[in-house]
Amino acid sequence: MTSFHLRLRSVRRRSYLGVAVLAAAGMAFAGCGNSAVSSDKSSDNKPIKIGVLLPYTGPFGLYGKPMEAALRARLALDDNAVDGRKVELVFEDEATDPATAVSKANKLLDQDGVSAIVCCATGAATLAVGPILAERHVPQLGPIPNPDGLSKYKTAAVAAPTAGHDAGKLGAYAADQLGYKSAVMVASDFAYGHEVAEAFKQQFTAGGGKIVKEVYAPLGTSDFASYLSQLPDADVVFAGFAGADAIRFVQQYDKFGIKKRMPLIGHGPLLTELVLNQIGPAAEGVGAGFYYSSTLDNAENKRFIDTMKAANDKFVPSHFTAGAWATGSVLLDAIGRAGDKATDGDALAKAIRATKIDAPWGELKFDPATGYAIAPTYYYTAVLNGGVLSHKIVEEMP
Repeated sequence: MTSFHLRLRSVRRRSYLGVAVLAAAGMAFAGCGNSAVSSDKSSDNKPIKIGVLLPYTGPFGLYGKPMEAALRARLALDDNAVDGRKVELVFEDEATDPATAVSKANKLLDQDGVSAIVCCATGAATLAVGPILAERHVPQLGPIPNPDGLSKYKTAAVAAPTAGHDAGKLGAYAADQLGYKSAVMVASDFAYGHEVAEAFKQQFTAGGGKIVKEVYAPLGTSDFASYLSQLPDADVVFAGFAGADAIRFVQQYDKFGIKKRMPLIGHGPLLTELVLNQIGPAAEGVGAGFYYSSTLDNAENKRFIDTMKAANDKFVPSHFTAGAWATGSVLLDAIGRAGDKATDGDALAKAIRATKIDAPWGELKFDPATGYAIAPTYYYTAVLNGGVLSHKIVEEMP
């Protein structure tokens, strides 16, 4: 079982290979691959159980509880039911670790008998769980941007664009609109970091820009000094970090004085609201490209934020919680349309991909070919007003 705990490091190819090993091992102890859903459930009125894998520990551990609160709140608006049938959520910690996610996914299937699994906030965990759920015909619904590897599974969908989509848009925008000619890329050395860096690189170079150097740091790095010291001069630095890594990287980037000579931009999680004010003044002036910001002015974003703040006046909205909220809306809508077949995995998966709802960032609909959501991409910067940091949306990127 020790192979379960191998980290996905170095290059992207080894990252995906590690995921494949974990997935294969997960299927081995999952049993004979029979679905967790049985047709004889479709006619009864038992609660529909939905498993939810979120990170409560590890580098992304700060996102688990806020996402759980948002998902619970969205279902509570509909009395945790669809057409009189209760929807029950079963939460587990994926611990920012693909091996743990595989183990917990099998627990949700074999012990809890869930009909679908919301997974995950970590790219590597998402990809590790994907083939297991596909093999057993159980829908997988990702709540936030994740690597594009789920496209091959017809039972999978993500209520957000791919992680690389917005990063690619930012790369084109940096070259065409911001006028940068050279860039250095620094990112986490696992599936998410490599995907956003590669997407930025492709579009930045397509726009005439040049990547001077690529630097990757292990997930959970506490001291970025050795990595920051490697950065050569360029017009801009692109960063692909999230969670605690984002906080430490932006703070240390400023502390080392690099921000004074090279502006910093990144994929949205670098500046998500949950980390923004933990980063502090070091975040001021940093830019990001992303599909969601709490400053977006639309009815569903207002409903989301007002509902959450009514329950907790210290609530901080972010794409993590907005994604969890939207995921709840998708589940309610799809379960309603699936009707008596809501516990049939293939039928529910098909209903999920056919969903079209209002989300906190605008209309949410799925690309039928990939299962990922189609959404706009915004460029914003972090601004400091009255000692509080927030996003200032510059424009929607073409």
